[in-house]
Amino acid sequence: MSIVGVVRPFAGPLPQILNCEVDFMEPLVITMAREYASGGSEIAQRVADLLGVPLYNKELISLAAKKSGLTEEAIAASENQRSGSLIYSLYMMGNTMPLADQVYILQSNVIKELAQQGSCVILGRCGDYVLRDRPNVLRTFVYAPLDTRIRNAKERPGAKDMPDRLWETTLAKHDRARASYYNYYTENRWGEAKNYDLCLNAALGREACAQLIVQAARAMEASV
Repeated sequence: MSIVGVVRPFAGPLPQILNCEVDFMEPLVITMAREYASGGSEIAQRVADLLGVPLYNKELISLAAKKSGLTEEAIAASENQRSGSLIYSLYMMGNTMPLADQVYILQSNVIKELAQQGSCVILGRCGDYVLRDRPNVLRTFVYAPLDTRIRNAKERPGAKDMPDRLWETTLAKHDRARASYYNYYTENRWGEAKNYDLCLNAALGREACAQLIVQAARAMEASV
């Protein structure tokens, strides 16, 4: 995967943006895609805290389950999987639609409803593409050097004790699954900088990345 447009560290101190709750005329939605174990989840939570808006991640599973009658376990198991043809599935509809396609459509509808209700941060689940026709959406992607990602993965609760070469294989497997899912359901390529408004290297620091995203959100607010 090739990512261009790297954001480089500032020469001077980073301005601090604390508790800057936003009140946009039209709800602002920040979507974030990220490499596995890049620290994107933590950055997304920090952005939500700084802006005083909700973060939707696994909550999307619960909301989709409530709307559909499917179990949360079934929805979670179907994520990052894909069927043979979404167009065919939409044509057939009914009970013949593969579960993965049902879940994608369900979660897409939930994301659109949440975006309509108010400003928020959406993590993963093709959020940038789902909201492609909506104004006031800041699309972000977070990546990180391999050694940083391996270190993050090792620090996760319940992480296995295994050599770095196996961690590298594990990280690549997760990234392939995310890319395959995204590329199948969208017209874009996962991780390509041209598909996002802001691509950030988490090696800059999670706080720095969060602050940069907040600054971009404020700039978007000012341009509305």
